Amino acid sequence: MTNMDKRNRKIAVIGTINHDTVRRADGSRHEGYGGILYNLVVLSALSPSGISVCPIAKVGGDCSRQILNRLAQFARLELQGVSIVAKTNNHCILRYRDEADKTEILKGWVGGVSRRQLQRVVDAELILINFISGADISGRNLLWLRDHCDGEIYMDFHSRTLGRRRDGSRFLRRPIDWKEYLDCADIAQMNELEFELLSGHKADEISGADFLKRQLGRTRCLIVTRGSQGCFVVQRIGRALRCTTIAASRVARVIDTTGCGDIFSAGFIANYLKTRDEIAAARHATKLASWRVSFNDFFNADLAAFSKKVGSETSGDILRSSQRDI
Repeated sequence: MTNMDKRNRKIAVIGTINHDTVRRADGSRHEGYGGILYNLVVLSALSPSGISVCPIAKVGGDCSRQILNRLAQFARLELQGVSIVAKTNNHCILRYRDEADKTEILKGWVGGVSRRQLQRVVDAELILINFISGADISGRNLLWLRDHCDGEIYMDFHSRTLGRRRDGSRFLRRPIDWKEYLDCADIAQMNELEFELLSGHKADEISGADFLKRQLGRTRCLIVTRGSQGCFVVQRIGRALRCTTIAASRVARVIDTTGCGDIFSAGFIANYLKTRDEIAAARHATKLASWRVSFNDFFNADLAAFSKKVGSETSGDILRSSQRDI
């Protein structure tokens, strides 16, 4: 593997930028753009200095002007990997029954990224693969990328577990190739529902450790997010497995949870590139995702203020956590 100091200091983000229509449980509605846009706004604001951020995505021609205008507002983005295609952009319609329970309909379809787009980022320090549509990168292209990239791969498995009916409605399903996909990840993220779907067990430290040991041969770190309960992290430490549970911050009022998983992964990466500490990065990501739910429109949130607040915290502000080796 190439030494880190010989790589370009850049982060690649592979996924899809959705047109989002969000209908909340209280009856309010939000219209905008999401998907990997949540990753990009966080990484552009919070990543260490000297790092560029490279989105790799296809954008439908019907939304290209609006999306490119949004991307132009973010610092340090390199946009050569964004491809405009003559298709209808993905449009995600989310209807929340409560803060956690929702239905999803996906209209439009831009498809997965191309090999030519991926060639631009094989020298990236870290590559985030965020499954927004579930088909953002094909299995063949993912294997090619794993073989050719020098950096680490962080994978948010998320919508890879979602099928799509003819009317666009999404449904949970266990993809037959899930192991082949996850085996390409150094760090894997999923929520507890997705974990239980793949593993067949209730999400906890013991089942997480067993899943990492027996099912994920290459992956060295598994993160399972648990909404308002925070997350747990399972790491390979030599021949042992270390499990850490991190509690979420208390939130006075939950307004919108859309994009929390995307914000978590970006918050993790922004901190991990500074610290190389997976637990510190998971704490930072948990705080950021908890902070997000208080906003109607996260893209208007002051990420600089969040960073300043976290940087000034004392030991008494550190999230509750527990750790044990298995």
